[in-house]
Amino acid sequence: MSPGFNEQQRDEIRSRLISAGEELASVSGFKGMTVAAVAKKAGIATGTFYNFFDSKESFAVALLQETEQRTYSGFARCFEDEKKIPLKKFIRLFRECFRPENNFLLRAGAEDWIWLKTHISGDQYFSRETELAKISAVLQHIDGVRSDIDLGTAVNFIKTIYAMYQNKDTFFEESLQTNVDLIFDALYRYMKG
Repeated sequence: MSPGFNEQQRDEIRSRLISAGEELASVSGFKGMTVAAVAKKAGIATGTFYNFFDSKESFAVALLQETEQRTYSGFARCFEDEKKIPLKKFIRLFRECFRPENNFLLRAGAEDWIWLKTHISGDQYFSRETELAKISAVLQHIDGVRSDIDLGTAVNFIKTIYAMYQNKDTFFEESLQTNVDLIFDALYRYMKG
């Protein structure tokens, strides 16, 4: 526990830091976001930031984990009611995670993704093994998935969406959501057993 903070205060400050980081990363990008700006936005001293995170890089990992946790929490609520959910329902829920208002990573540009890949250890987020393990864990809870699914193909559908958003300035932005919907339709058709 950080010196001078009880558990409730620590949770509240951490929550403010995460919110501030998501907002600033959406505006300034990961590369342009500074620890001082995050601390100021969260209403704490810059030195206090380091009671919670060792570095900007560890903070970026926390932001990624928070986004991922929100996604999995939504699925977990469904899994509590049903041990397995139908593929169509899963795709619908997962699709909601890929709207810019629900996923600040979709607001990150190509430079930010380069920064993340060069500043965060590959085995934490950007390794093939990690990505395959995550999709394998989720698929155990989905009913109606084809038995011969290639996990890499399924992951690549999702990576395509991120790549589109990273380069959104080269796309017709007013049509981007339609393209994402079509990718999710294709993902559903591919995964369907």
